[in-house]
Amino acid sequence: MRCVMAVDLGTQSIRIGLYDLKGRMLSEVGRKYKTYYPLPGWAEQDPRDWWKAFIGGARETMSRFPNVAILAIAVSATSSTVLPVDHEGNPLNKAIIWMDVRATEQTERINKARHPILKWCGGEVSAEWLLPKVLWFKEKRPEIYEKACLIVEAIDWFNYKLTGRWVGSQCNASCKWNYLPGEGWSKDFLEAIGLAELGQKVPSEILPVGTVIGFLEKDVAREIGCDPGIPVAQGGIDAHTSMIGLGNFEEGEVSLVLDSSSVFLMNVNFSSVIPGFWGPYKDPLYQGVLLLEGGQVSSGSILNWLVEKIAKQYISEAQKHRVTPFDLLDTEASKIPPGANGLIVLDHWQGNRTPYKDPYSRGIIWGLTMNHEVPHIARAIYEGTSFGIRLFLDYLKEKNILVRKIKVCGGGTRSHLWTRILADVCEQPLKVTLENMTLLGSAIVAACSVDAFHSFEEGFLAMQPEFEVISPQYPFSEYQKNYEHYCKLYQISKKLICRGE
Repeated sequence: MRCVMAVDLGTQSIRIGLYDLKGRMLSEVGRKYKTYYPLPGWAEQDPRDWWKAFIGGARETMSRFPNVAILAIAVSATSSTVLPVDHEGNPLNKAIIWMDVRATEQTERINKARHPILKWCGGEVSAEWLLPKVLWFKEKRPEIYEKACLIVEAIDWFNYKLTGRWVGSQCNASCKWNYLPGEGWSKDFLEAIGLAELGQKVPSEILPVGTVIGFLEKDVAREIGCDPGIPVAQGGIDAHTSMIGLGNFEEGEVSLVLDSSSVFLMNVNFSSVIPGFWGPYKDPLYQGVLLLEGGQVSSGSILNWLVEKIAKQYISEAQKHRVTPFDLLDTEASKIPPGANGLIVLDHWQGNRTPYKDPYSRGIIWGLTMNHEVPHIARAIYEGTSFGIRLFLDYLKEKNILVRKIKVCGGGTRSHLWTRILADVCEQPLKVTLENMTLLGSAIVAACSVDAFHSFEEGFLAMQPEFEVISPQYPFSEYQKNYEHYCKLYQISKKLICRGE
């Protein structure tokens, strides 16, 4: 049987999927790893945990299907997860993951440069991105910076482990590195921000998504139990790769990934800056197609926080009933009417990505009374994160940019309550799939890299997932008052925030 292997290096776990060329998932294996939060706004992971998780998961996958012919492998990963490495690829520090905003000071200085290159990322870089984090290493950990042979992203390190080659992904570079496909780095920009030597610190070769990087190393193949020499294709940012799995190739269609964070992606035909958004990026996935991005740093991770820090009783209760804690929460929160009895959540636990681009902002649960219980808070979290998406649509509407269709994927789609609230708040039907679109998108990329299909569109038509249409149940008027208060909460709270003090 001819198959492709897709790898999704996510925030909380790694997933390994085995697909045939009709899009049927033969196997999906997951392995979790730990995130460390040493200081407020900081978030780190140990790359050795990623690799251990991959080897274990891939070995299990191959033990289930020892006789398949794997045509190609493609990896997608969280973006802006940055680590310095030595000449042999060994990490010199824990990886600073995407949600880490310690480089806020460096970000502000980069943005003050007002360089024309910034028009390709919405006028500003984010504290999450590669360049601010590299600059942070240079200024705050100079001993590591000097020792580092390269400072790379998670996907780069992973592909090196698979193939022995250091290359960058055009998807990551275009979206998060201030790198322009076809033109490269802006030398005067790098000089202006104090990173003139960056070209020696990051992979020099940047490859488009779907390009064959190299071939699976013998020792890796032996460890996981497959043939060596399998082509490894260049992947991209996990959420962005999901656009291929969702079949989002047309202008006006939005891919919305609901997960630990939420990512809002839209193909556009203009290059002008839209305040509050990132991009439009140049050719991150498709040649000649620009991409607009918005997102929430914290969405599903807020619900995880609720369970792990406040509502731990749901964990033990769920074990008794052989369900997840979130299944129990959804059942109880579904009994709460729209508006969560006056409770409002501002979803800024790790700052705000869109539309305020404010890493200093923090989360709020407003309106608590003695009458509120955990299900009220859960319902308010779902509503608050949905308000954040509604805010994106309102900002775009002000610029006469209309969203024709929203396709939704990610772990959050397992919550029917969340997607139903989102449809209510956005006032339009959603096309929802429960399948892992990062894995499917990576599978299509892998298949295209060895010419099993001639384009991503052809691959999608052959391997496309099943969708469910979820239509609004309640009118937006049921949420209107809370949405207005949600918008005001940030404006009021930002006056109280200590910014870098």
